Amino acid sequence: MPRKSPRPTVATIARDLGISAATVSYALNDKPGVSAALRERVVEHARAVGWTPHSGAQALRRGRSGNIGLVLVRDPEEMSREPFYAAVTAGIESATSSHGYELLVRFVREGPDAEVEVFRTWSHQRRVDGVVLLDLAEDDHRPAVLESLGVDFAVLGHYCGPEDFVKVTTAEAEDSRTVVAHILEHGYDGCIQLTGPADYTHERRRLSMLQQLCREHGIPHTHAVGAYTIDAGIAAFEQADLRISPRPAIIASSDLLAIGALRAAHARGLAVPTDLGVLSWDDSLIAEVTSPAVTALSRRPFAMGRSAGDLLVQRIEGRIPGGSVLENAPAVLVPRQSTSTA
Repeated sequence: MPRKSPRPTVATIARDLGISAATVSYALNDKPGVSAALRERVVEHARAVGWTPHSGAQALRRGRSGNIGLVLVRDPEEMSREPFYAAVTAGIESATSSHGYELLVRFVREGPDAEVEVFRTWSHQRRVDGVVLLDLAEDDHRPAVLESLGVDFAVLGHYCGPEDFVKVTTAEAEDSRTVVAHILEHGYDGCIQLTGPADYTHERRRLSMLQQLCREHGIPHTHAVGAYTIDAGIAAFEQADLRISPRPAIIASSDLLAIGALRAAHARGLAVPTDLGVLSWDDSLIAEVTSPAVTALSRRPFAMGRSAGDLLVQRIEGRIPGGSVLENAPAVLVPRQSTSTA
């Protein structure tokens, strides 16, 4: 059986062309001291033999690790069924890899303090050049810790603090108005909001906005809290007061919460969308293929993650200043059978 060809290196290219390794290195790194003709010859040969830069060596030359970190305070098995975070993570990886960085993902179950310990370990070991932060909480101490460690970071959300960071914001005010306008247009006369964990600032913002909009339109509002799972959606539905109006609408913070509400409504003999409407703040294939299909906000989580990863790399490399913000466009509502009899 033939032996697999070794990975081409600067040394093997130099040997093939009969020139010094230093000349090859200068040519491949576009440094002065090499003629245009020789540089073209070296680059062409490197391409022909399949040479690629060694990421570790590149990182050492840059004085960086070449890694971006993401810590998810989640059960990994639960996370594997959660479309939104999977899409955000994929978007971050897509951006960082396009810049030549690797994404390190770590799961912790013990909460933000365990997450901070991961950050401290990564900083001590110089494992990452930056971190993406998700799910900012009230009085979140992670930004201050990262700044004290000298680690660049990007926030996906509306955090405002004194630290030097970049962020991608979401259009929650516009999305809230879109949601409420939709349920009113389809004849629903009350709002039952199923939120994710109350510690998260984005959940508090959504809750406050929907409460205010419901007051302005003269319809009752109530809410229940749960994790981003189907079982939590069932439990939150059971906690909610369905008697707030003759024909209320459920507004769930995730597709899995919405599907849990659908199942609980079916178990009670309630017809969706006739007796009750169901709408999700997050769209996904799951929302599309369930029966009835769930009306949802298409917020493009992959693009959100990609934007956060791209901003972070630009900040690490000094191409943009701290404080740079990218505002995510308002979501597009995708009407489906869970709020319409048409």
